[in-house]
Amino acid sequence: MKKYVFIVAVFLLTLILTVPSMAELLDRGNGLIYDDILDITWLEYANYSGETMTWDEAMSWANTFDFQGHDDWRLPASGTSCIDDTCWESEMDYLFHVEGITSTTPGQFSDVKPYMYWSATDYSTDPSKAWRFSFKFGTRDVSAKTSTRYAWAVRDGDSSPPVVPEPTGFVLFILGGMLLVVKKYGPTDSRIP
Repeated sequence: MKKYVFIVAVFLLTLILTVPSMAELLDRGNGLIYDDILDITWLEYANYSGETMTWDEAMSWANTFDFQGHDDWRLPASGTSCIDDTCWESEMDYLFHVEGITSTTPGQFSDVKPYMYWSATDYSTDPSKAWRFSFKFGTRDVSAKTSTRYAWAVRDGDSSPPVVPEPTGFVLFILGGMLLVVKKYGPTDSRIP
């Protein structure tokens, strides 16, 4: 019986500690939100630039932007193989369709406009155009680079050291229970068959 209790306890502990975690947008504080799937950091304030701008102005703004000690910001990348709302290959598509960030449900973000945001991606068949994304409808298309759109800066990687998670109360409860069992029914206890 003692071996059975020990095996069940080890199995439960292994099961609890190996449950896969879900993707998250992690608030790193000071205006930074980290996406642990795309491995990019978004500005929490989606309209930090405060104005719409042409694509060239938006690219220049992002490339010279310095925030929280980071000077390697850029505009989000965009996929180019499709334009409807079933395509999730761009960083803004993913934020909208997978994470559920919209202009009406901004989650941890603020001032997400229900209009178009520039991507960093040129339109390959017409260099006078670039890809853009709508946080109202979740659609991606192209616009003339001379049009004015919003700009939202992102940077590659995590913008703060990873935080070591604390054990949850459930894990502590299980571990405490296992310790009580081991203490009460030690290896030399003759009451266990």
